[in-house]
Amino acid sequence: MADQDGAGGSAASYTLNVTAVNGFAYGVIGADIHVFENGLPLYLLANWPGDLTADRRWLRELPSRMLNASRAVVPFTGRDSELARLREWRDDDRTLAVLWLHGPGGQGKTRLAARLADESAAAGWRVVAAFHGPDADRPEPGSQDVRLADAGGLLLIIDYADRWLLQNLTWLLKNSLLHQQGVPTRILMLARTQDGWPAVCGMLDRYQAGTSVLFLPSLADGSGERETMFRVARDSFAAIYGLADAFGLEPPVSLDDPEFGLTLAVHMAALVGVDARANGTRPPAGVAALTAYLLNREMLHWSRLYAGDVAGTSGGAGQFRTPPHVMNRAVFAASLIGAVPGTVGAEVLTSLGLPSPHTVLDEHARC
Repeated sequence: MADQDGAGGSAASYTLNVTAVNGFAYGVIGADIHVFENGLPLYLLANWPGDLTADRRWLRELPSRMLNASRAVVPFTGRDSELARLREWRDDDRTLAVLWLHGPGGQGKTRLAARLADESAAAGWRVVAAFHGPDADRPEPGSQDVRLADAGGLLLIIDYADRWLLQNLTWLLKNSLLHQQGVPTRILMLARTQDGWPAVCGMLDRYQAGTSVLFLPSLADGSGERETMFRVARDSFAAIYGLADAFGLEPPVSLDDPEFGLTLAVHMAALVGVDARANGTRPPAGVAALTAYLLNREMLHWSRLYAGDVAGTSGGAGQFRTPPHVMNRAVFAASLIGAVPGTVGAEVLTSLGLPSPHTVLDEHARC
């Protein structure tokens, strides 16, 4: 474990015993932990979690939950050439290689990386995910054993790499886990743009690492890839809704639209079509209308929470106290200002005249 003084100071090695009483403790076995002097981690390491599972009723309650890439409601489809490129990169004879995979949000980067991760784990590689410390979702309490033992190699996946503080990324790349003698190590960085890559390349020079970039393009129009992806998504969503008659459902809009070059847009079209069939309504046309449809379902969910129609929200500690029109304003404000500390969020909501800003913040997080 190394301590960083937060001002470019030197690192010191020492042993630290951590005991958590009525709290949360995090540790790793077989790797370093780098922390600021205030005790906050620069990043967290965890074994690749695989796909999350979720109750079907809970998913139907708020359809957008099915679009979460980590739940993999829709089986991985397409991207054959890009997946082949990643396999070739992983299996190269270099000791250390780093690849920057970039493309617009919703293009399918996370699912592509997850497919490579699952294949690599099945082939005997140790697969580890790195989470940015200041805004990371904490792994489950307890230690993460990332020792390589007899692993055929190490694959580290860093999502949203372009959002990391450069200092934190620098320390992650120093981790001894990534520099085990005789162990092929691959670092896959996912980002929306290529802007941060030159700085990362500069840091990698000292390690003599192989570096490469892969752009994830739009889904090809006219290749049948979009149509295949739509059918797979439609059938997956229909199974969750228990709809036997949705398997012949056609896209509510033409998939030739350039906006359906995004994997997310194709999945949205399938989800809206199935959800509309389940509710006996006609699906809207156009990508913007599909988005509006799902936003309306979000707002309906807020109304049900407020009315106590959702399990665990009526009476007692589980009571939901934010009216839908207040939540609507909070969501709009959050869309404008992005992620900020809780104190700043409370100040923003107070300036808007919203009642009980801290309650609104907590319940916004729940939604």
